[in-house]
Amino acid sequence: YLLDIDLTRFQLEEARGFEPASNDQLSFLPEEPLIRWFTVNESHLIISEHPDIFSYFSEREQKIIRDMGVDSIFPLMSMNRLIGLVCLGRKSTKESLSRTEIELLNMLLGHAALAFDNAYLFQQQKARLKKLYRADRLATLGQLAAGAAHEIRNPLTSIRSTIQYLRRNLKESKESTLVSGLIDEVDRINGIIEGLLSFSKPAKPEIKTVDLEQLLKQTLTLVETTARKQKVDISLDYDSEQNALKADPGLLKQVFLNVIINSMEAIGENGTIKVHVDFIRKGGQFAPQSSSYYFISFQDSGPGIPRANMDHIFDPFFTTKKEGTGLGLSISYRIVQQHEGDIEIESTSEDQDSKNHGTKVTITLPASK
Repeated sequence: YLLDIDLTRFQLEEARGFEPASNDQLSFLPEEPLIRWFTVNESHLIISEHPDIFSYFSEREQKIIRDMGVDSIFPLMSMNRLIGLVCLGRKSTKESLSRTEIELLNMLLGHAALAFDNAYLFQQQKARLKKLYRADRLATLGQLAAGAAHEIRNPLTSIRSTIQYLRRNLKESKESTLVSGLIDEVDRINGIIEGLLSFSKPAKPEIKTVDLEQLLKQTLTLVETTARKQKVDISLDYDSEQNALKADPGLLKQVFLNVIINSMEAIGENGTIKVHVDFIRKGGQFAPQSSSYYFISFQDSGPGIPRANMDHIFDPFFTTKKEGTGLGLSISYRIVQQHEGDIEIESTSEDQDSKNHGTKVTITLPASK
């Protein structure tokens, strides 16, 4: 188990000899007895030797430990902070760990905790630099797009008007069909320019209190017919009693639609899209800044994104679609930023050594105070 700072809970990261049905359901929460005990005691626990301590844990925690067949738990401590847990079952001989084995494990896991902590800090720094680099590229594009869009739009209007005038003198023929095709292409270019303008000068959000659950349901209703035709099953798991959010409903709906449509296009036919919403309150030792966030995830069963494309998915004009402009995710990223949120994408494609293909988009939004 390792501490997930974003979700403020200890998530199951790796398992051997045990096949978990859902890692989320097996998580440990900081406010529950088990984590509090290890935070205070900073010591390992042999459950079979201390049934009194085991009975102190919540029923949910006891069930997780029993289901996994755990007999000993070792804390991962770094700089006097609990950053994870290592849970072990009994040995194949059904014996408990010896004193020597416990001493060796404590020494080994002390070094492991420092290594995990350093790796996490490095990962955080890398993520920050990536976001700064992404923001810099988007700002540069915004400045270029504003000027270029106006310069292109004026002659484009003249071209379209001229083509329309010439088409009036053409009868139904091959030439008339070609001219109609030209107008369609001009309109497509104009659509790209509209995207550039909305990206370079994004509309100021009209913030109001909205019902996030209802907003998601309205969005799913819009794609319901298309999903049915493609035989794509879209489900919503709203795992919170909270639903109030200060946001621009129109802009957020645009983001949700863009993510869902991308998933549907990636799936093609016969697949699933699972939308899950978590409400997380942060505060205390594991999240010094007290605040609340919605975590909205979109998990699809598509082929996933190739590793080589992962660093470019938010780049303006980057697209793998024949008719795509490559601005959808860039604009969505800008909208989420305007709401003081974040958007991250995880994906495993067929060119990677994994059976779990698909893409997961997670949007983090601060809740109403």
